[in-house]
Order: sequence, then C-alpha cells, then structure tokens
Amino acid sequence: MRKLLRSIFVGSFLLACVGLAWAGGDEARGIVQKSIDAIGGEAKLAKYNAQTFTEKGTYYGMGKGLPYTGEYAVQWPDQFRMEILGAFVIVLNGDKGWVKSADGSVKDMTAEQLATQVHDHKAGWMSFLVPLKDKAFALKTLPDARVGDRPARVVLATRKEYPEVTFFFDKADHFLVKMEYKTKAAEENYKEVLADNIFSEFKEVEGVKIPHKMVMHRDGKVFIESELTAMKANGKLDAATFAKPK
Repeated sequence: MRKLLRSIFVGSFLLACVGLAWAGGDEARGIVQKSIDAIGGEAKLAKYNAQTFTEKGTYYGMGKGLPYTGEYAVQWPDQFRMEILGAFVIVLNGDKGWVKSADGSVKDMTAEQLATQVHDHKAGWMSFLVPLKDKAFALKTLPDARVGDRPARVVLATRKEYPEVTFFFDKADHFLVKMEYKTKAAEENYKEVLADNIFSEFKEVEGVKIPHKMVMHRDGKVFIESELTAMKANGKLDAATFAKPK
C-alpha cells in the first residue's frame, strides 16, 4: 500500500506567441466555461478551493486488488493531505512534503517523490477547471472522442512547469468525464506512464455536481477504483492540517 502514496497523488511574450500559434483557443475556453457552468458555476466552485472528503476503493498497483479507505484534505493550489487508514499519511505543503508510515516514523519526501507529488497535484488543480480561465494556460481543441459509449469534446491544456493535460467533456451535459496526462510510476522505478482518470456518477453536493466514482488507469491498466463517501467545502482549512505529521 505504501506505493500508492508515490503514485496517487498535483513571460508575456511567450503567452502572446502561444495565443497566436494555438488556433481554437477561444473555442476551447468556451468548452471549459460550459463545464464550469454545468457543474454549478464559478461562485459555488470557489467554496471548494478548500475541501475535505473521504473515499473507499481498491488499489491494483501491486497486482492483486487491495481495498483501502482514505481521508483527504485539499487546499488549492499547493496543499494536500492524504491518510490511508492503517497504512500511511502523506502531506504536501508547497515545496515540502512528508510521509508518515504505519509504524509512526516520519520522513521528508525524497526529491523524486516530491517532484512527482507536485506534478500530480498540479494536474489535479487543473481538473478543478477554474484555474484554466487564467490566460497563463494555453488551451486548444483536439478532435472529438468517445468516453465509454458517449461522445466528448476534447481540450488540451499546457503551461510552463505544469503537466500537459487532456480533458474530455461529455457533449450532452458538459461534465468533465476524463482527464489524461503523463506522470511517473513509483511502483515501476519512476518510469513515465500515461495516467487517465475516468469520472462518473455525478451528484450534487453543496450546489456543485461532484463525480462520486473514479477509475484511474496507468498505461491502460486499472490502477485504482474509488468511490466518494463524503465531501465538504471548507472555505479555508487550518494551517496545521498541512503541517509536518507528528
């Protein structure tokens, strides 16, 4: 289960050039805006800038499926806490990160662990969608695709020092139903892999339609299946939430 922690969990001249080179930027931003509006709107989403949630799931990173229960706290853009009950705690706070093992020992993340966690957390922040309104992100449309049996609009988002993320939006309801990006797999000695997350079962929580099921793949193989069991928008979380574990 410890390997889960390493893999789950993310100038004006240049921007002007990107804007000229990437045709379809306005269309792509329109697709993103439709999704923001469909899930509840920017004002309601703002409440989720800080959030806590719990989930249950199955981890397949070591072959046989291992059930787990997780408790999480997120404060965008750069704070994250995950506790896999009975296994470990991981905390990311800006450019610092720690791991607390089941035996109670606490260690600083290695440089590679930290870089991977920051990379993945940035991808997660981008999936919040509101950040993509910032013109620092270059957006362009890609050919339509299918997610399962449903057609989807596709948008590619890029930004310097951020992962390149492809987003898939359901054509009918505009929900974000899939995202994919390259990351490094700790369980494979930090080999680069293609990660994709598929979201489903959207239900309203505090005015925002939240996906309650997710399937994560690595290079096409199921890596994690999870189900959201509770979620709360917190406005702002106490700084102690993201302090070094004791």
